[in-house]
Amino acid sequence: MAELKAETVRIVDSYGGIREIAKQLDPTNIKILTTMAKLGPRNLLDVARECGIPFTTVYHRIAQIEAKSKQVAILVPNVVRIGMVRLVVLAAASAGEEQEVTKALMIPNFWRAIERCEGAFTHHTVQVVPRVFLKQFKEYIARMMEMNIIKSYRILMTSDSVPNFPDFSFYNSGTNEWTFDWESWMAELNDGNPPSRTIEDPEESAAAVDKVDLQILENLELNARASFTDIARDVKVSPQTVKHRYDSKLLPNGIVKAWQFDVVPYPLEAAALHEVMLQFTSKEAMNKFFSLAEKLFFVVSVSKVLRQNALLVRTFTLNPQVPRMFDFFSRLAKVGLLESYSAARLHLGTREKQTVSSELFNDETKEWTWNADESEIGLRAIRDEVQS
Repeated sequence: MAELKAETVRIVDSYGGIREIAKQLDPTNIKILTTMAKLGPRNLLDVARECGIPFTTVYHRIAQIEAKSKQVAILVPNVVRIGMVRLVVLAAASAGEEQEVTKALMIPNFWRAIERCEGAFTHHTVQVVPRVFLKQFKEYIARMMEMNIIKSYRILMTSDSVPNFPDFSFYNSGTNEWTFDWESWMAELNDGNPPSRTIEDPEESAAAVDKVDLQILENLELNARASFTDIARDVKVSPQTVKHRYDSKLLPNGIVKAWQFDVVPYPLEAAALHEVMLQFTSKEAMNKFFSLAEKLFFVVSVSKVLRQNALLVRTFTLNPQVPRMFDFFSRLAKVGLLESYSAARLHLGTREKQTVSSELFNDETKEWTWNADESEIGLRAIRDEVQS
């Protein structure tokens, strides 16, 4: 096994866009964005006060970033609080049926993200399914296999994704270098100290929203800094109504859970995206890794596999460091922290995303709806395409 030691990697300018990334990750922007990740993306006045930077400077710098990327952050809603459960579905398409699998996974309209992947499976998808339809949705995936659209699949129930903002203490903005401190990270996992934070299975909850709430969430999932005026125009209510619901309901009730910042630490072309499942030997070992994850700048997000001491870890790693990352996981198994680990490499260019589907919510009954018969008809149409 390769020795785990710190390695510093310079982002060379052979990748398109490196100059633009370097501009956005200067020390002032790093300080502003890191503070926004701590306080939230909506109140730039609080961010300016915390940073000790003039408000006008904060405002104009964020405006410049938004002008290029269109968004700085998006909302990660608490799906349990809206009566749903998060599923990660891995599916292996039957030979030649990759496009049909993507179509089939979209039919129930519970999907949040779908992307192609490498490994034992061809598709990775996040589905947010109303709890009352959980059994029927699993049966729907099984039907895909019965119809020979897919040849195998795996369904994992997980907690909400916990976003991880990059720890820029490992970045030198002057030289465009990141230091992968594998040695110290390994030492921290073995230092004998208790975990500094924990991740738990969420408690089940009935939907605590109505359709207007869900439409507000949809807008914030597209852009967490969208103005209440713009949201009100889309939802067709007053800005005061949007503000009241946000301040008095969505925020205090925990429906607004977290923010995912669109801060990429290095060019897309220079890195690999993986979903890694880590099965730990104990709950303490799992929480120890979860605590360390805040420092692992290559970790994009973490979710817990329900009723298991296991985490799904989304990683975005510079290509030369991918072998070191897997050496790191291997060492965790060798020292007795991990029982097993497995990974799927995700194809960024194939990713499709959508927000929560508010149109599936019945405002009169305050319940989610799903026409399973229509989904079955759609699935049969795809099967007929496959067989023709």
